[in-house]
Amino acid sequence: MIRGVVDRALPISRQLIGAHSASTARVARRAPTRAAAMPAPAGDAMSGFKEPAVIFFDCDDCLYKNDWKVANMLTRKIESFCAERLQMKEGYAYELYKKWGTCLRGMQQEGILNCPELLEEYLEYSHDIPLHEHIGPDPELRAMLQSLDPSIPRWVFTASIEPHARRCLELLGVADLFEGIIDVRAVDWVTKHDADAYAAAMRIAGVDDPSACLFLDDSTSNVRAAKKVGWRTVLVGTHARDCGSKIECAEADVIVDRVHQLVDVAPGLFVGDVAPAGAGV
Repeated sequence: MIRGVVDRALPISRQLIGAHSASTARVARRAPTRAAAMPAPAGDAMSGFKEPAVIFFDCDDCLYKNDWKVANMLTRKIESFCAERLQMKEGYAYELYKKWGTCLRGMQQEGILNCPELLEEYLEYSHDIPLHEHIGPDPELRAMLQSLDPSIPRWVFTASIEPHARRCLELLGVADLFEGIIDVRAVDWVTKHDADAYAAAMRIAGVDDPSACLFLDDSTSNVRAAKKVGWRTVLVGTHARDCGSKIECAEADVIVDRVHQLVDVAPGLFVGDVAPAGAGV
């Protein structure tokens, strides 16, 4: 299981691990046992930075890649809810996404989704998709994560909701390898375009130095926002979703095609023997 303790009850099917509230944030983590420092291997793209105190991984289209099949399903469900349940004009859900970072945040900010019951209905409906049809066990990902320095805590930091992220982790076979899930509820609904989301993630993870945070995400907008607050950044994905063009992102310290390639660009984060990404596959 993902390590952590329940901070507050959630109205959706499960409870949030590692959630933060204004009054308290109780998160149980292993006491760190720092491994002996290792010299940075030649070609280590992270060798010029201090060792991270925490690594944050995005979930969708970062821990897994499937040609945006899950993302497209989520988009269709969101558009369906907005058009049929909320009677929005065609395309307005996407306009909210472009303006606010997520359709959800846009609806909250513009007063469209200000009823708690309607919010829960939206979250449940939009995430009710057959993930098992497009996400399966990933032994290579598991081996990579297990080979990371065990003294560096790993968190999933997602703009989605905890039940969705947990389902993804369970299907991938890596749910036991993270300290917890920091979802949109845990950061008080702000998106990863907002500096407040990163401040909240740091509080939850128990870190106060932005430069000690390493962040992997497939969104250039999120990477830019993270870099602006002082995090170290890895962009996961080299081609754009809509047009397929090659992605450029000056704010990314490193760009990789797949998250598995972290071992290739930052071998100093790993201990023991770990095969390069794709070896033997």
